[in-house]
Amino acid sequence: MSAPAPTDISLQRPVATPAADVAAPVHRTALPLVSIVAPVYNEEGVIADFITRLVLAIQPIEDRYRFEFILINDGSRDQSLAVMQKIARTELRLRVIELRRNYGQTPALQAGLDAARGEVLITLDSDLQHFPEEIHDFLKKLNEGYDVVCGWRQQRQEGLVRRWPSRAANRMMNYISGLKIHDFGTTYRAYRADVTRDLRLYGEFHRYIPVMAALLGAKITEIPIQNIERPKGKSNYGIGRTLGVFLDLILLYFFVHYMDRPMRAFGKLSLLSFLAGAGIIGVLLGSAYVYEYSAGRDRSGWFLMALVFLISGLQFLLAGILGEILIRIHYAQGDRRVYQIRHEWSAQNLDA
Repeated sequence: MSAPAPTDISLQRPVATPAADVAAPVHRTALPLVSIVAPVYNEEGVIADFITRLVLAIQPIEDRYRFEFILINDGSRDQSLAVMQKIARTELRLRVIELRRNYGQTPALQAGLDAARGEVLITLDSDLQHFPEEIHDFLKKLNEGYDVVCGWRQQRQEGLVRRWPSRAANRMMNYISGLKIHDFGTTYRAYRADVTRDLRLYGEFHRYIPVMAALLGAKITEIPIQNIERPKGKSNYGIGRTLGVFLDLILLYFFVHYMDRPMRAFGKLSLLSFLAGAGIIGVLLGSAYVYEYSAGRDRSGWFLMALVFLISGLQFLLAGILGEILIRIHYAQGDRRVYQIRHEWSAQNLDA
């Protein structure tokens, strides 16, 4: 499939002030560095085209930015790594991070974010469903004063089986997080580096990066992006992930509302459980006194249910205390990486 024509990414230069007219020319090393980060998993059929389109997409704006390309080989079983190594010999801006095995999209993204040196980071997929020609649109929007710019697949090309669950999940995430964006699922986003430095991603939490950034006080917006079916190969992420997304929403709710105070969540559950158990016991004792029967013998089912509620309340309380201890260890010790790097490849060490 031939690459689509690049979108218009021209940008009017600001009118120079008299002071700017006499200023010394800006050296290239003074330009802001943009890190373009993309996970790669079994993409040998498209990865060369992807890099070519990246290079072509940034050419019109190379007078305003410097670029580095960080591709994370997430345990590919095909020749993706060999293709990237070959290109890296001549493309000096390309850095290939080789992970020891296939960790998944979220750890691969975290590896790329950790390796990035830029003041601005742009993440996208390497399967050509995302258009590198739109990088300029993200940079332009970021320069309006935002900290995170999210892509919005306004007209998704996937079938209904993928679109409908995704739409339902997005609405639930809107409700839980209070963040009003349309598309949490796409990885096509731009960030300021000071936001990504404070992110730690686990599981499948890459889709919740905007929520975590909002909790850090980031200013977030979105722009429409193009979306097509991948031109070659098959998707590495199928509909089977949908169930995991909905399960993650429970964790997201806890993360948004109780991450730094778990006792509030478990304490509420403990209180409700204690009240239910105590209420049942109170009714049993009151009715046993009035009607003169043995609550433990004649109402044994209700009596056992009350005991279950009381014991559950104690367990919730202990879980809250344990959660408070763990969260303090978490913030005191920092987070460990969820990936291991085998090697980083670039023109310097490939020619050595």
